[in-house]
Amino acid sequence: MNHILTRACILACVVAGLALGALAGLGGLQAAEAVIGLIDTPEKAKEAQAAWAAKLGKPAQWANSAGMKFQFIPPGEFEMGAQDGDADAKPHKVRLTEPFYIGTYEVTREEWKAITKLEHSRYFPGPRHPMTYVNWYDTEAFFAALNKAEGLTNAVAKCRLPTEAEWEFAARAGTKTRYYSGDSEADLDKAGWHEKNGGGAPHPVGQKLPNAFGLYDMLGNVWEWCGDAYDPDYYSKSPAENPPGPKVEYPYEYTVLRGGACLFGPTFCTVWHRDHSEAERTFKHVGLRVMQPIKP
Repeated sequence: MNHILTRACILACVVAGLALGALAGLGGLQAAEAVIGLIDTPEKAKEAQAAWAAKLGKPAQWANSAGMKFQFIPPGEFEMGAQDGDADAKPHKVRLTEPFYIGTYEVTREEWKAITKLEHSRYFPGPRHPMTYVNWYDTEAFFAALNKAEGLTNAVAKCRLPTEAEWEFAARAGTKTRYYSGDSEADLDKAGWHEKNGGGAPHPVGQKLPNAFGLYDMLGNVWEWCGDAYDPDYYSKSPAENPPGPKVEYPYEYTVLRGGACLFGPTFCTVWHRDHSEAERTFKHVGLRVMQPIKP
């Protein structure tokens, strides 16, 4: 009986070793395929995410010391804007050469309070609701506190708002449809809270369908500030690689908003729609999402 058990244990060890070897080979294959290429399907988005995370030895999902969750976004190429988009959002090729992390969810009220130690506003529907009533300049104070808490002193590695190109690449996750869930209003219902299903108020984060990168509420719920000043003609003159946003004098007058919100119709919630607001304005339907660069 002991002899039989010994043989069984040896066989089990061999099988386990082969399985581990296969997994290691798969990881090596994924890492070898981590090249900057066109990401135009959700499948390619997932494959690139896994391959680049393996190549750099980074987790596909990660949480910082405050418990904020992030998704790994790989470098890649995509078509930004759309043929049937607004006049300021005509299609053009964009190439992002650096990976980054971006918040799995919009920044919540409990996260804002934990980082800044401030309540900020009396509007408090719940701790897991997205933080709102923050203007563009308020986000700078939030990021200063967050970077200090995380010990991020290198300027190029500090958390910040995503650029408009980074936001759209992350929101699309390889899709070419109006919404990352499809083209119809029913498809948008699956992905986000908007004028027709949102009840006129933001909802707790993470209740709708995520995209292929694992991001929630990129469409609807609340508008998200981007780091760029707004220029309606920027797409016609922006660089094809890592567009940083237009060069305008700081402080900005108008800054970019993306993603739509619970008070706006489906046409405002497409992955390509560009909107903007005065940087000093606050609204109950405007919030933010954190981006953190990854430096190999």
